[in-house]
Amino acid sequence: MARDRIESLYGRPIADLAVGAEPGTMRYALLNAFDALQHADRSVAFYTEQLHRLTAPERTFEAVDAGHIIDAARRLAHAVTVRDAHNQVLSDVLQSLHRVPEPAPTTTPAAPETAVGLPPALVPPAARAR
Repeated sequence: MARDRIESLYGRPIADLAVGAEPGTMRYALLNAFDALQHADRSVAFYTEQLHRLTAPERTFEAVDAGHIIDAARRLAHAVTVRDAHNQVLSDVLQSLHRVPEPAPTTTPAAPETAVGLPPALVPPAARAR
C-alpha cells in the first residue's frame, strides 16, 4: 500500500525515485520511511520463522530451549511493534500529501504598443506627448 501511494504521488516507480533523492527533501524522507518499514517487515518474518523453528512439533525440548523461545517471542513482539509504528507514521504522512496538478501555462499580457509600434517604455518622451 505504501509503495503504491508513494509511486502515485510522484508518478514514478520507487526504484526511479531513489535516484537523486537528496537529504532534507520529502521524497528522501518518504523513501527512508518506506525502507524502514520494509526492514521491519523482514524482521517480523525472520522472528516468526525462528519461533516456528524453535517450537516445531517434531522437536524435543530441553531446559535451555525455554530461554530461546521466550527470547524469540520477545523479539517478534518488538519487531511487530516497530513495524506497526513505521506503518502508522508512513500512512499518516502519505494521507496528508496529495499530488499537485501541473500548473497551466501562463501567458504574460503583451505590453500595449504605441502609434510608433514600440512598447511605452521604449518610446522617446517627445513622441509620448503627441
